[in-house]
Amino acid sequence: MKKIFLALSFILIFFSLNLNKSFAQGEMVLKEATGSSETVSKNKDIEYTLPYPGILPDSPLYFLKTARDKIVSFLISDPLKKAEFNLLAADKRLNSGIFLFNKGKEKYKLAISTVSKGENYFEEAIIKTEEAKKKGLDTNDILRRLSDSAYKHQEVIKSFEKTAGQDFKKETVILLKRTENFKKLVDSLRLQK
Repeated sequence: MKKIFLALSFILIFFSLNLNKSFAQGEMVLKEATGSSETVSKNKDIEYTLPYPGILPDSPLYFLKTARDKIVSFLISDPLKKAEFNLLAADKRLNSGIFLFNKGKEKYKLAISTVSKGENYFEEAIIKTEEAKKKGLDTNDILRRLSDSAYKHQEVIKSFEKTAGQDFKKETVILLKRTENFKKLVDSLRLQK
């Protein structure tokens, strides 16, 4: 039992480092991937930077990352912390989608699937935020970040729609409507007292 615990601890620590480059290098890669000189979304004077995704879904080691995320999520009991974790996971998957999308047409389907799975995390973040709000916890910060993130998700999905064209029109329209609904839910939570 101790060996299993130590092995899992090692995996969690090892992959928490994300096997990625430094943050500055991650920003440079993001700039290249988005074809933009900026890494932020500017919608109504909102700046939102996506986290570096680490291992991408087309990697043979990706299953370790998903296993780590499931273990970490299971261990978080505080609804506010779980909402923050789910938002981070949603944003990382969105950024993974950008990286995959920029690898070419053969990765479009995987990119859209990855973003779609990320939207499941986004939805869970909203649910956990609502739960935290009902418990009387201060949710102002997470609600602001959810709102900013929703704009960024919409922006990225719109760019997918333009680039992918008719081949993935149905999928991108569904994703876009879903993120628009998330934004409405977040806005209604922000207005609640």
